[in-house]
Amino acid sequence: MSPAAVAAMPPASTWRRGIATLIDFVLVPVVALGVMLVTGALEHAEAYSNGVPYLRIFLLGVAGYLLVNGWLLFRQGQTLGKRMLGIKIVILGTDEVPAIWRLVMLRALFFPLMHAAFIGYWFLPLIDLVPALRRPRRCLHDLVAGTEVVAVA
Repeated sequence: MSPAAVAAMPPASTWRRGIATLIDFVLVPVVALGVMLVTGALEHAEAYSNGVPYLRIFLLGVAGYLLVNGWLLFRQGQTLGKRMLGIKIVILGTDEVPAIWRLVMLRALFFPLMHAAFIGYWFLPLIDLVPALRRPRRCLHDLVAGTEVVAVA
């Protein structure tokens, strides 16, 4: 794509990003819960007798995330929520879809901060989100990964 065409892709609005995140925030845990039930991670009380198996639950949650969003992320730089809202993740200043490792290993490192709000640490998501309130609307996870979210529709 030409530099002019890349420059024509505006940053996704904060509202579109927020709604896409909410869609993913609802869909991914439902699928992850299904994965946990199928694998037996949540089936037996004795699995919790030595404490909560956080690592297993985390890994099954990642599996649920990849089941819902993996193919779209790999091919188009979109989660299901982003696709519904007409936005996508690209490498900063290009129209190229980032490598899956960049999306999962760098950007996704910040996603547990959102879940921390539900266990009393309401301020933790702000660490990631506050930078997106100013132009060019890039969250901390975008800055770390060298990505941006742009409107495509």
